[in-house]
Amino acid sequence: MVVQVSTRVDKETKQQFDKVCEFIGVSPSNALSILIKGVVNHNGIPFTVTVTPEAIPRKKKMSREEVFGCMRGQFNIPDDFDAPLEDFKEYME
Repeated sequence: MVVQVSTRVDKETKQQFDKVCEFIGVSPSNALSILIKGVVNHNGIPFTVTVTPEAIPRKKKMSREEVFGCMRGQFNIPDDFDAPLEDFKEYME
């Protein structure tokens, strides 16, 4: 049985990928199938993945004051949140 796999990449990367696939004479779909089979056969990515330290996005460490309350205003808890639900009324009696 064959299943469909989808992913998202930026437009420029997709265009470059298509050009490389065309140059080597394989469809983008077949290239991805080859990659997936390689990952399975090697129990991991079948090539070394490296990045430069500059490519890794660094998150600013939040202070204690920034962490607590940082989601304030993001959620709305109704006033009757703790009220018994009508569906469970018979169990509450």
